[in-house]
Amino acid sequence: MLCGLLVGCASRQDTGPAPMEAPSASAGDAQVSGEAPSSDAQAPVEAPPAEAKPVESASEEAPPTKDDTSPGALLPLVVTKSPEQKDSIGIYSMRVEGPVLTLGVSHGGGCAEHTYSLEWDGMLQQGVDGTPVANLVLVHDAHGDRCKAMLRARPRFDLSSVSKRFGAQFGKASGAVNLVIQDQAPVRYVF
Repeated sequence: MLCGLLVGCASRQDTGPAPMEAPSASAGDAQVSGEAPSSDAQAPVEAPPAEAKPVESASEEAPPTKDDTSPGALLPLVVTKSPEQKDSIGIYSMRVEGPVLTLGVSHGGGCAEHTYSLEWDGMLQQGVDGTPVANLVLVHDAHGDRCKAMLRARPRFDLSSVSKRFGAQFGKASGAVNLVIQDQAPVRYVF
C-alpha cells in the first residue's frame, strides 16, 4: 500500500513481473535463485538476465535499508567560499577513523539517486578551548526525488585537506581539529 503512494514506485513494480516467462518448472526455479539453468541453453539462458534486472530494481527501492553510497566510496571535502545546504537531511552519527569522516544520514526519497558532498570554506577558527575548528556543511542533493520512503546512507569523506590547511596555518604536521557539522556535537580529528 505504501509503495502505491510513491511516485512511480507502483508502475516500476508492475512492469517487473509482466515479462516473466516460465518455460519449465526447473527453469523457473533457476530464474528465481538468480542462477542460469543448466539443461536448456537457448531461451532460458537469455531470460534470467532480463528477469534479474526488475528484481534488482525492486530491491534498490526498498526504503529503509538502501545505501546511496557504497562503503568503499571516499568522497572529497569540497572547499568553497560559501557552503550551503540544499535538500533536507538528518545526521544520526559521525565518526572519524584516520583521515576519513563517516556520517550516518537519513532522508526521504526512494525514486531517484541521491548524492552527498561535504563543503568547507577552508578556514580554521580558534575554538573556545584553543583547538582549531572547521565548520563543515553536509550538502544533500535529492535530484528532485519527492518520494517519502525513509532512506539511510553512510557517506565517507576524505579529511586530508583539513590537515593540510592546519599544517599551512600552524606550521605543524600533526595536531587536532574539531569538526562541526550543522547542529551536531563536534568530533575531533587527530592527525
